[in-house]
Amino acid sequence: MPRINFDLQQLQAFVAVADRSGFRAAAEDLHLSPAALSRRVDRLEQLLGARLFERTTREVRLTRVGESFLSRARFALDDLEAAVLGVHEIAARHAGRISIACVPTVATARMPELIDGFSRRMPQVRVRLMDGGMDEVAAAVRTGEADFGVGFSGVTDPALGFEPLLEERYVLAVRRDHPLARKRSLALAMFAAERWVTVARTSGNRRLLDAGLGADQRPPRAWLEVGHVSALLAMVEAGLGVGLVPELALDPRDAVLKGLRLADVALTRQMGILTLAGATPTPLAQRFLDHLREAWGAPAVQPGQVRSDGAKSGQAAHRPRPRASKFQADD
Repeated sequence: MPRINFDLQQLQAFVAVADRSGFRAAAEDLHLSPAALSRRVDRLEQLLGARLFERTTREVRLTRVGESFLSRARFALDDLEAAVLGVHEIAARHAGRISIACVPTVATARMPELIDGFSRRMPQVRVRLMDGGMDEVAAAVRTGEADFGVGFSGVTDPALGFEPLLEERYVLAVRRDHPLARKRSLALAMFAAERWVTVARTSGNRRLLDAGLGADQRPPRAWLEVGHVSALLAMVEAGLGVGLVPELALDPRDAVLKGLRLADVALTRQMGILTLAGATPTPLAQRFLDHLREAWGAPAVQPGQVRSDGAKSGQAAHRPRPRASKFQADD
């Protein structure tokens, strides 16, 4: 295997130019002259044997090789930074960085308060929050890009473990001026004539709804399909229909939208922690996990410790958890 002798400064130079789409701004960010920055990029291109940028008098843009190499360069820099921060964390347990992958509902509704509380306890810790769909959260945990994930149950990957913390119900999102919005006892059949909006089949929420609702519980076929819960709520707000959403997605203070519970649709999803099976969290990640469990009313669990429900940390439990409260969110 050929040995490539490029250095960290060359990778940083390449990523900076890609991010800023130009040498002058990137040079200012790195406190270099444009000529010095250009030499670093030229040297990297020579070592790789490929052009990374197309340069004209008007613009600098990545070549196809450059686009492919950019993600690898970012990963290498992030990995090195994490390694350095890990050494500092061992030397001084109060500093370092944690990376959390999280579904947008929780990222918007719960994470601001959680991160604020954690940062008050450990102000020197840097937090990286990656919000995405459940498949993206699982992938980030699986590859080690995230220390742990926060999402909902249903991931079947044997490399991952899930620890449920709370249970969240699905509700019907409607406008507050809907004729049935003020009724207390509601059933799915009462909305049979409505125009329905749903999320796409690729959504984790859609898969959970399809699997959890019986044939007699499923809403009428939707006329409008969107990618995310946030878009679904926008459509409902615009008067284009109604749709089932996680309760966290609706703010009870919202002046336009309201979540209605349907007596014959009692579908819930378990929210909790996603971890790499068999892996031990870093000390900082463990502290955030304990903080999360404390905030959500669950007992702190040491890695591998058996909880009172008989499950180990990172494994699913079957004991019901306290329900979630409602906040503004996306998913």
